[in-house]
Amino acid sequence: MAKKARIVIIGAGMAGLTAANKLYTSSNNTFELSVVEGGSRIGGRINTSEFSSEKIEMGATWIHGIGGSPVYRIAKETGSLVSDEPWECMDSTIDKAKTFAEGGFEIEPSIVESISGLFTALMELAQGKEISQSDADLSRLAHIYETATRVCSKGSSTSVGSFLKSGFDAYWDSISNGGEEGVKGYGKWSRKSLEEAIFTMFSNTQRTYTSADELSTLDFAAESEYQMFPGEEITIAKGYLSVIHHLASVLPQGVIQLNRKVTKIEWQSNEVKLHFSDGSVVFADHVIVTVSLGVLKAGIETDAELFSPPLPDFKSDAIRRLGYGVVNKLFVEMSQRKFPSLQLVFDREDSEFRFVKIPWWMRRTATITPIHSNSKVLLSWFAGKEALELEKLTDEEIKDGVMTTISCLIGKEVKNDTAKPLTNGSLNDDDEAMKITKVLKSKWGSDPLFRGSYSYVAVGSSGDDLDAMAEPLPKINKKVGQVNGHDQAKVHELQVMFAGEATHRTHYSTTHGAYYSGLREANRLLKHYKCNF
Repeated sequence: MAKKARIVIIGAGMAGLTAANKLYTSSNNTFELSVVEGGSRIGGRINTSEFSSEKIEMGATWIHGIGGSPVYRIAKETGSLVSDEPWECMDSTIDKAKTFAEGGFEIEPSIVESISGLFTALMELAQGKEISQSDADLSRLAHIYETATRVCSKGSSTSVGSFLKSGFDAYWDSISNGGEEGVKGYGKWSRKSLEEAIFTMFSNTQRTYTSADELSTLDFAAESEYQMFPGEEITIAKGYLSVIHHLASVLPQGVIQLNRKVTKIEWQSNEVKLHFSDGSVVFADHVIVTVSLGVLKAGIETDAELFSPPLPDFKSDAIRRLGYGVVNKLFVEMSQRKFPSLQLVFDREDSEFRFVKIPWWMRRTATITPIHSNSKVLLSWFAGKEALELEKLTDEEIKDGVMTTISCLIGKEVKNDTAKPLTNGSLNDDDEAMKITKVLKSKWGSDPLFRGSYSYVAVGSSGDDLDAMAEPLPKINKKVGQVNGHDQAKVHELQVMFAGEATHRTHYSTTHGAYYSGLREANRLLKHYKCNF
């Protein structure tokens, strides 16, 4: 009997388990398959949990468009989209968000909607989409887009942040009347400062979508390559882990090995040699690496390199150039239900009217929202420096910071620097006491198995780098039969392969991108061994 090809998949997240599922179900027992996971659970950056007796997601949360999504298909087929238990559904029955500006001013919805429309249109233009606006609005937007693009094109590398800033400036220049005068009913806020702060709020939400600390680091040209599925965006009632468990369920016991952290990958000989943190060694014919881009970045920069020999320049350069950021979620349990959904508008950093009691790590948080219409659990998203700071804070510091922020934004009689913390304060007209009883936060940045949340195309990188991430090693020159100068017969093909969201050119940063990448690498091996699939 011919010896089975040995395949080791590093990482039991979406990409790794999709690859394992495909290889096991399509190979007719051709392979000796194992999945080694450095942590104590499967799922990777998918981690369904519970807080205040309600199902929540500590990591991946959304199915980004149900039209054509493989994640949606699996969740639907497994009955995971419905549940009798409460979950983080972010349902549309939640009352329309109330928007408050620093100083205790509730902003008229018409003002917010105007800036929301501008921001959405600019992002859709950046993404190469057709926008649905009235003829008059389209004409104005065309002028704004043309101006913003012209301003941006003067630089060598254009960012999404610079495009948005130029777009807002062009919008403001297109308004005939001045904007430095005050806005009636909004204290010290001028029209321009208020609208600019609302625009910044939407930019902060965009930061959490991309994981970029600043949108000025997000490449503009690559934005139009990113693809989304049509249809609504939804969460999974029985939890995102239900999809993971479905993928893993076909694998025989023992295939998935937990608490098996790989410390070195020796390649470019007749076989791949994997070293583990417990001192053990495993040999393989093929290894599929599905660790995060953050782990790969650390693996090529540290003294103890993950790969031996080091990765070729085309691969390591792509790893260095691509962006990889941190997004964290903060859940707070309130003492009672019916907390309104809030949008938070903060003054500029250089404004003399800022409330100094609001902690800096709260100032780029755009929303505080109940996770469903009858929940006493609120959710806020943090990105970049603020997300990393959140990981270091104690529960008491978080409680104080959140309540002080809410007080300074929606307190009834709030004066500069004299806002009373809401721990024993009130939110409602009837002065009903409202307190935070407990908190829970994710810590993706400090977790050594992830070192962050998801990838983005940074200024200076491109979609080509995502393609380079997906290239298997060794890179074979088919014409001359050599691999980096070695005789091809001595170096097996497809020794080290790569999957994960950061290896997909058009669906990076998503669970379905990770799914597709796992499928891609499994199919590559099935084709190599001429399996029918």
